[in-house]
Amino acid sequence: MRCFLFLLGFTVQALGGGLGSHPHLVVADSPGAVRDGVRVTYLGTNGYQFEFRGHALLVDPYFSRVDLLSVALGLRIQPNAARINDGLRHLASGNCRTDAVLVTHGHFDHLLDVPAVMAKTRARLIASASSVDLVRRLPDAGASSGDAVKPGDVRRIGPWKIRVLSATHDRLFGKVPFDWPPSQAGSPAEALAKAGEPQRAADWICGEPLAFLIEVNGQRIYIDSGGTPAQLPPNESGSRRMDLAILGMALPDSRTRLAAALARLQPRYVLPSHQDDFFRPLSAGFQFGPLTDFPFVQRESAQQNRGRLILLDYFRPWTLPAAVNPKTQTPNPKQRIKS
Repeated sequence: MRCFLFLLGFTVQALGGGLGSHPHLVVADSPGAVRDGVRVTYLGTNGYQFEFRGHALLVDPYFSRVDLLSVALGLRIQPNAARINDGLRHLASGNCRTDAVLVTHGHFDHLLDVPAVMAKTRARLIASASSVDLVRRLPDAGASSGDAVKPGDVRRIGPWKIRVLSATHDRLFGKVPFDWPPSQAGSPAEALAKAGEPQRAADWICGEPLAFLIEVNGQRIYIDSGGTPAQLPPNESGSRRMDLAILGMALPDSRTRLAAALARLQPRYVLPSHQDDFFRPLSAGFQFGPLTDFPFVQRESAQQNRGRLILLDYFRPWTLPAAVNPKTQTPNPKQRIKS
């Protein structure tokens, strides 16, 4: 794994690219525009903020952007307070209340900053049991620092209805990176319980991956951080279609399932996620990660013709348009989005 990460670092500049090559796909609200719908703001990696009428949800907020060398060498990693504060300043929106932080899995690029974000926003954590346990093992975490959920659970908070769904994590060279800790005896959960405070990137284990279906304002948003063809999103083709599908596509596994995922979700809008190089600070601007393949995503999306492919830039909110007829509307993928 460490040798691979070193190689990855040398290939980033050669393979990466920004959003400038895809201006027709990047959507955002016009400056100063007053919007009454659900606003979506991209935070980098697989991080998002959803806003609706003074309420907000955060998903996988990660601002610290730990450098590649620290991860590759197994050095201690910590949240970067200055970067977290700067990220939250970008999200400051009047009297908007952050109701909850949803976490898809426990890797550092999804969970590392969550305790600090919770402390600053007083938001409630909704995550798997292993992710909640990681947070609770931090020295400054309270005993009730999370709501451990499992697939099938439903949470209603403010205007949000949140359905918890099963998910899988992409494999890298046939294995899930930083999976459950090795155990000589007992279950992985028991081995995790014996572990101490997470310090290295490898200590922030994947655990049980989750996906979420968020319902608000009569609209439905599906979000995951990636996956494999072995666990597809819920089959929605015979029901009301998804308004927005945010699908992690960082690695080949998640791109392999793209066609089947789109067929199930039938989304009006498709937002590929976990596409950027998350070892670069947010201030350096969006750059595609070296293992992403956005041209493939474009080709597959066009071939499937299941919804309008879009991209978001860091901290530039976009309001999800309302469907003219939520049950039957079929979007025109060539239609420009008016923002």
